[in-house]
Amino acid sequence: MVTVRIALRNIARQKKRSILLAGAIAFGMLVITVLNSFTAGMVENVRVNFSHALGGHIFISGKQLNDDGEVINQIHDEQQLSDLLLTYSDEIEGVTKRTQTIGTFIFGSKQGMQLIYGVDFQEETKLLDSLTVISGDLTKLDQENAIVIPAPLGQRLGIEAGEIILVKMETISGQQNVGEFIVAALIEDQASFGISAAYADKGYLNYLLGLMSDGYQLVNVFLKDVDRLDQVAEKFSHVLIGEPKGLEEQSAIFGIQFEAVEELAQPWEGVKYSILTLNDIMEPVEAVVTVIDAISLGIFLVLLLIIMVGITNTFRMVLIERVKEIGTMRAFGMQQNTVKAIFLLEALFLGLFGGLAGLVGASLVMVVLSFVSFSHVTGLQFFLNNGYLTFQVSVGTVCLTFAILAVMSLLAAYLPARAAARLSPIKALGSYH
Repeated sequence: MVTVRIALRNIARQKKRSILLAGAIAFGMLVITVLNSFTAGMVENVRVNFSHALGGHIFISGKQLNDDGEVINQIHDEQQLSDLLLTYSDEIEGVTKRTQTIGTFIFGSKQGMQLIYGVDFQEETKLLDSLTVISGDLTKLDQENAIVIPAPLGQRLGIEAGEIILVKMETISGQQNVGEFIVAALIEDQASFGISAAYADKGYLNYLLGLMSDGYQLVNVFLKDVDRLDQVAEKFSHVLIGEPKGLEEQSAIFGIQFEAVEELAQPWEGVKYSILTLNDIMEPVEAVVTVIDAISLGIFLVLLLIIMVGITNTFRMVLIERVKEIGTMRAFGMQQNTVKAIFLLEALFLGLFGGLAGLVGASLVMVVLSFVSFSHVTGLQFFLNNGYLTFQVSVGTVCLTFAILAVMSLLAAYLPARAAARLSPIKALGSYH
């Protein structure tokens, strides 16, 4: 305890120097905390916005054979899926049912292809909240043939909100059909994240595709606990698809391809399911975030290296200033390890105090930024929560940062501390005579 008191007293004696060192450390802590919390919040916002845009966390599609033996993309009267959803109802927050197709949009002499989702706008209110309108009005979706299209498609075709557009598509039986739509709004596109879709009324799209008005091709499941996404999806896959074949049964890639082709060629009964999860779609985004985190960590380490040089030089100056003091303490019987411990504790306390100050500063910065609306910034909406930045502070990351600060502070002060401990009491006292 005496060693700790001496170390704290020494820090307080040189207030200006201590504040400068702790301030530099605090700045590094502030930068890394804000960046890490921003990327964590960004991933969560993208995940939420993705789930709303795609209509769920788990995406179940199916194909069946019609009476002529042709494959159609449809899930119709499937009791197995209904029973499965009922079994896991405690973990399910909601279920949406959609249809989809690739349509050729025709406006005058211009054409463009686009994925179209058929949705129930009254049911999927969170979808509408997640869309960023460039022009038009999402409140005008009460018309049966209303459609919402990505702004880049509208720009290529030269179409504006309120105008009529033709869409050519293939029905589930393979015939060509053309529908007439009214463009209710143009929305911000997220093609860079793999989401580029138009949204139309499911009943009208089903009519054009040759499905019943309440038919569907996709069943999307929202979970109450997204952290259990992979576990629940694995259970769904086990029930609907069955156990995957082992590698020993797939000795060569040509064998795998042959088995797949042979399986498709054989007729089957019921529905063949495919399952995709939000985690599968989020992999590219999380890869980008990993790179951002690595860059921020690199910046933090560079800042710490600069700070380490400052700490080392500062403690060398301290050593010169305290030669007589150290000699006196050694003459009264203080051991070398105790002298070294005082220097190291000073560096450790400076690192921890600076880190704590940086954490407080980062908290203030994040609170202020979280109240600033960025809803007007085009291209940023998918990273936001209703137009606002969100920050998620990870306790584990903060603890790791403090550990790095402590270790690097001790390393920076080690050589001056060892030099101080090795000072001869006689020479130290004699240097001032």
